Order: sequence, then C-alpha cells, then structure tokens
Amino acid sequence: MTRHAFCHIEWSSTDLERTKGFFSGLFGWKFQPLGGDYLTFDPPEGPGGGIMKVDEVHPGESPSVYIEVGEIEPYLQRARELGGSVAVPKTEIPNVGWFAHLKDPDGNIVGLFQGK
Repeated sequence: MTRHAFCHIEWSSTDLERTKGFFSGLFGWKFQPLGGDYLTFDPPEGPGGGIMKVDEVHPGESPSVYIEVGEIEPYLQRARELGGSVAVPKTEIPNVGWFAHLKDPDGNIVGLFQGK
C-alpha cells in the first residue's frame, strides 16, 4: 500500500563527523554507517534520515525530503504532466529499494522512495 508519508530526510555534509557531532549533541540522535560516505539516523519519533558526504553544500538544496510511494515511475510521469520535471531518475539503493528526485513547477526538489 502506498503511504505518501515522509519517510526519509537527508542532509548534505562536507564533514560527516562534524555533522554527526552537531546533531547528536543537539538532539541526541544515534548514527550508523551505511557505506563509506553515508550515515543513517533514527530520531525518537518521525522519519529517520541520513547524512551524505558531498564536496560542497549548496544552501537551499539540503535537507532533502523523501516521500514513500509504491512505484516511482508513475509519479515521475505525473510530475511531468503537472508541469514538473525529473531531476534524478529512478536509482537503486542496493538491498534497500530505489529513489528518484523530481522538481515541482518552482524547481523545488522532492525525493521519492520505493522500498523492495
């Protein structure tokens, strides 16, 4: 069943340990590594998320939100029909599922997540 709920929030960071220290110190979040350049976290309530290592953070592009859907492709097609566009096509997350990024008509990024 498609939930259409926020399911993941992702920050970009040039220094994973610094960002991990900031959020764990501020909110007490616990982090787990998921590959060399990615950390996941689970707050006490609400959706979990991740911190992705990047070379440069572009203000306004982070954090990203992800909405859970049953199948990504129909949502990408519908977004195009409604005046949006595809920023990142359906991409596999090994052993987890798939994600994609679409842009709304104003250019705001919305992440989609499809579990396995």
